[in-house]
Amino acid sequence: MSANPQFRNLIRFLDESRVEHYGDVGDNSLDSIVGLEVELLHDIDNLTRTGKKAVVHELLPPIASTPIFVCIGLNYRDHAKEAGLDIPPNPVVFTKPSDALAGPTSEIIVPSEAKMMDYEAELCVIISKTGKNISEDDALSYVLGFTAGNDLSSRFWQRAPRSGGQYCFAKSFDGFAPLGPTILHPSLATEDLQIQTRVNGEVRQNASTKEMIFTVKQIIAHVSRGTTLRKGTVIMTGTPAGIAGKMPGQPWLKHGDVVEVEISQIGCLKNKLIFETEQ
Repeated sequence: MSANPQFRNLIRFLDESRVEHYGDVGDNSLDSIVGLEVELLHDIDNLTRTGKKAVVHELLPPIASTPIFVCIGLNYRDHAKEAGLDIPPNPVVFTKPSDALAGPTSEIIVPSEAKMMDYEAELCVIISKTGKNISEDDALSYVLGFTAGNDLSSRFWQRAPRSGGQYCFAKSFDGFAPLGPTILHPSLATEDLQIQTRVNGEVRQNASTKEMIFTVKQIIAHVSRGTTLRKGTVIMTGTPAGIAGKMPGQPWLKHGDVVEVEISQIGCLKNKLIFETEQ
C-alpha cells in the first residue's frame, strides 16, 4: 500500500470554461463536488500534481473510455437468495460494451426496446495496466482505484424466453453503466464500504461490501485466467439484494425516476432516466 498516494478521490471534470481536467477532491466533502476548487493532475497516465487548481463546473465519467465492462453476477449471498439461485462455485462473468459508459449525473436515455427497467448498485474496479493470468497476490497492483456504478438492466431481455440464459444484451444498451463520481485510491479502501441505492429518495438497496462472496483479488485473478485484461477495463463486482425485480409488485424504473447509487468514501451517482417512449 502507498504511504503517499497520488490522489485520494480522483475526478474528471469540466471547469467553468468547459476545459477538461483531472483533479483530486482530497479532504473536501464528497457530497457537493460541483463548485469545489480542486488540485489538478496532469492526466490519467501521469497522475502527478500540476501545482494549479480549477473549479469543478460539471462532473464527467471518471475515465474517458473503457475497452470493456467485465461484470460479476450473484456476488452477494442475499442477492443470490432473493433470485432463488445457488451460490456459484466461481464468479459468474458477463460483459457490457464500452458505449454503456455514462457519467455520474448523466441523463440515461432508455430506448423503447428496454422494458422492465431495474437498477444494480455495484462497487467497480478500474484496471490501471494490462495483464493476464494475474495472481491474487498481485491483483491490487493492477488497480487504479474503486468507483461506484449502476448496472442498469432491462429484465425484459434478461428473462426467459428472450434471454436464452444470457445476461449481456439486457444490460448493454448505450449509457447503461453510469460511473463515478470519484475514483478512490486503492490504498485508502482499508475497510468495508457501505453501498446504497435510492429511487426518488426511497432506499432500495443497503448493504456492505463485506457481504461479497468473491473478493476483488479473487475476481481479478479469475477473469484474467488465459484472458488479457486491458488497461482501463471496468470490473463491476456484483449487486446486493433489493433489486426491483424481486420486490413486491416489481416497481420497475419509470420515466423521470432519479436513481442514486452511493458508496462510502467514493460518493454518489445521481442519474435521471428518460424513456424514449415518453418523449
